[in-house]
Amino acid sequence: MTGAYVLAWVLPLVVGVAIYAAFFESTARARRSTAVGYGALFGFLLAAAVTSIVSRSDTAHAWRTAAPWLVAAAVIAIARWWWRRRGSVTGHSISAEGAEGTQGKGVRTRWQWWLMGALLATLVARALIIVREIWLRPLYPWDAWSAWAIEPKTWMLLGHYVPFGSIHDWAAAPATLDMRTFSAWFYPDALPWLDVWFASAAGGWIEPLVNMPWVGAWIGLLFGHYGQWRTLGLSRWRALLAVYVLASLPLLTVHAAVAGYADLWVAALFGFALLAWMRWLQGRDRRQLALALVCATALHFIKLEGWVWAAALLLSMGFGALSPRWRLRGLAATVVAIAILFAGGTHALFATIGWVDANGEVLLERAGPFALLTTFSWHGDALMGAVNAFFALPNWHLFWWILPFVVIWRWRELVAREWLRLPALLLLACFGALMFLFLATAAADWAQSFTAINRLVLQLTPAVCSLAALLLRDAMLPATANDTDRQPAARSDPA
Repeated sequence: MTGAYVLAWVLPLVVGVAIYAAFFESTARARRSTAVGYGALFGFLLAAAVTSIVSRSDTAHAWRTAAPWLVAAAVIAIARWWWRRRGSVTGHSISAEGAEGTQGKGVRTRWQWWLMGALLATLVARALIIVREIWLRPLYPWDAWSAWAIEPKTWMLLGHYVPFGSIHDWAAAPATLDMRTFSAWFYPDALPWLDVWFASAAGGWIEPLVNMPWVGAWIGLLFGHYGQWRTLGLSRWRALLAVYVLASLPLLTVHAAVAGYADLWVAALFGFALLAWMRWLQGRDRRQLALALVCATALHFIKLEGWVWAAALLLSMGFGALSPRWRLRGLAATVVAIAILFAGGTHALFATIGWVDANGEVLLERAGPFALLTTFSWHGDALMGAVNAFFALPNWHLFWWILPFVVIWRWRELVAREWLRLPALLLLACFGALMFLFLATAAADWAQSFTAINRLVLQLTPAVCSLAALLLRDAMLPATANDTDRQPAARSDPA
């Protein structure tokens, strides 16, 4: 490991945290944890974006070409943060203290402190195990090396960027155009360019070093969720317990330790977007609304499903902004759209955007996985596969067993608080879309083989964990804690 590789880690983290602090930081509790979590992902994605723009002609030294731009972004962001901090009112505070004010630091018993320490120790141990797994293992998962790593490895070995296209485009390309092809050529390329950033800093395609950012994404996911949970009213004790639940989910850990898939990044960004939207709904902080939009936009550059979840989030945000009358009209329009979908509207849409040839056949090389939506039929066998994936396999511990009981127990919270109800409806719609995909299309095979069904569910799991944790925010607290929605609390609790 060289100094260049260390710098390739430090620079994105610095610029990401600086950008968050400059544009989204508030005086809410746990702001430092939130900045580290969001900033880590922002920094990684910014490094990938800059690399893709300025380093195409020399991928072997991509980090040297892109680093000055990141340094400039960091300087601008730090200057912006300093200007904001200088102009802020130092005496500003928010009256509501949240759950920490209700329980109080002095009320926590010694055994709780010991248990908190034990949970932190297990999380650190788990992070070290993940690092060890990545360090000792080459690129292992099927899709990781057959889809996501082909582009960056090609660019690194060639020393420059070459485009990838469909096999038909490749066959029709002139000899002067150096084009390559493979089955997943249409995937977004943010993570491939992130691979180029780290590979160039490592001195070549050294797979353990290229894969190490996945543990950074896992840690960032945990920090960001902890910070937002604290801001939304969870005490330290409950937020740490929720982090432990999230971090201990086997499949989430696997996607960090057996690096290479994009699902962990989608899960982090979608969870971050949902939490920022919840903060907007609770406190009407426009910076959090902008943060939710930024995270939703970034989803599009990670994986194809990202734009589906981003569209669902944006539609839900629009739905929440409507009056009750218009919400009913929106629901009616949704029902009509689904009916049109079943009537063959998808094929017409594919034809409109050029995914259908002159004979009316869907062009698989363009439609890709969306070609599954051309025909619909019931697949009853996939239902048992979905049930086993949620409740029988060891991917999720008892998470999906416990979640229904939490919702039933705390259903009054959903009814009373819109900042919980609207995200719950969004997640319900997302899971409904997944069940439709696996039970009514040819994707049923992916449910029966326990492949895509687990990966797609993983993308929503941190957001579901957030909903469950916040439903339990006031459980078994004194009645005064339930009187009002708590706002982001005092500046004296930055971590």
